[in-house]
Amino acid sequence: MKTTTAIALMLFNITASAEDKTALAQAGEAIEPALKAATDYFEKSVMQSLADNDTPMGQAARNQLRARERAEMEANRGPMRSVRECMKPGNVIDQDVQECAQGIRQKDW
Repeated sequence: MKTTTAIALMLFNITASAEDKTALAQAGEAIEPALKAATDYFEKSVMQSLADNDTPMGQAARNQLRARERAEMEANRGPMRSVRECMKPGNVIDQDVQECAQGIRQKDW
């Protein structure tokens, strides 16, 4: 009986303390967005410096930068349009027009 009570009290104590956030945990959550922004900036800076050469690592860095730019554009996607609305003068359809139709790019032509 004493063992069962002790185990139950220990489990209750662990559960109760898991719900309360310490000041350190709250501070960590508060500075998380700033740390993420700084980390992203540092990573992009390193990738840009590596992308300047023609080595395989430079090509990989360029591919990574293009993929990141594409992901940012898709995350900030606007309204979808028809290809007819986005068509360039002279009925030209190219990558810009397709991106406009997908809502990734603004029509600026």
